[in-house]
Amino acid sequence: MNIWGKVLAFLVVIAAIFASIFSAKLVQVRNSWTRKSITSKNKFDELKPKIETVESQIRALNSELFLAREFWGAFLADVQTAVKNPADGSVEVNIGSDKGLQDHLLMHGFEIAEDGTSTYRGSFLPIKIENDRALMKPNWRATSAEVKTWKPGNWRWRNQLPPGYAENFDKQLTAILKLEETRDDRLRTLEGQKKLRADADRKLKQREAELIGGEELPKSESIAPEFRDGLVAAMAQVEEERNQTLLNLDKLRRQVRSVQGDIERLLQENQDLADRLPKPETSRDVTQAK
Repeated sequence: MNIWGKVLAFLVVIAAIFASIFSAKLVQVRNSWTRKSITSKNKFDELKPKIETVESQIRALNSELFLAREFWGAFLADVQTAVKNPADGSVEVNIGSDKGLQDHLLMHGFEIAEDGTSTYRGSFLPIKIENDRALMKPNWRATSAEVKTWKPGNWRWRNQLPPGYAENFDKQLTAILKLEETRDDRLRTLEGQKKLRADADRKLKQREAELIGGEELPKSESIAPEFRDGLVAAMAQVEEERNQTLLNLDKLRRQVRSVQGDIERLLQENQDLADRLPKPETSRDVTQAK
């Protein structure tokens, strides 16, 4: 074998050694990638339900975002709002025709608290519009007690509400109106009962005065005592007069009895005296004497 054959044989041996080494490395890398593939597949299988849940939430949020943009309409934020007249609930806002405010454009006001939460205050109609300000009045009957809860500040105004939101507000407003009507009916009933009570108290005092006397009775001397001093006082007076009459009657009876006794005693004395007198002679006695 010549020198080139030996060199080639040596190179083949070296190549075979390197090939075996690289084959072992390749097997290790393949096994590593196989394990990673299996691990990734298992993780994907585990995360697949979560991914579907997140995708469902994303679709729901997109729907809500669409509904919010579609049904809530345009809005104006950080609008300075203050109550102008507490009697009717009219408010003054620093937006006007420059912000597209128009007559008969129904606007919905949301009061914004310091923590960012909002409170729906109802729908309003512009009654006076200027370039940079306007006066708006509630589109319902706002009570003074409700208006007192409105705080001035930066409100959010919208020109549209979702149907369900407005319907819920209308139901609550109807319930409030019914409660107010019930309250007014009960107040009227209470006022009627108070009048009846006052009339009954007046009549009671009149009847008490007629019984025991009082300032309600006239004081004229020309009327009977029972109508001037009361029935009880008149009866007491009559009773006193009756008792006095009975005492006088008893006294008279005693006097009569005493006089009667004196008369009987005098009659008896007269009879005794008469018996003591000499008796006159009868005609028979005179005949015998002859």
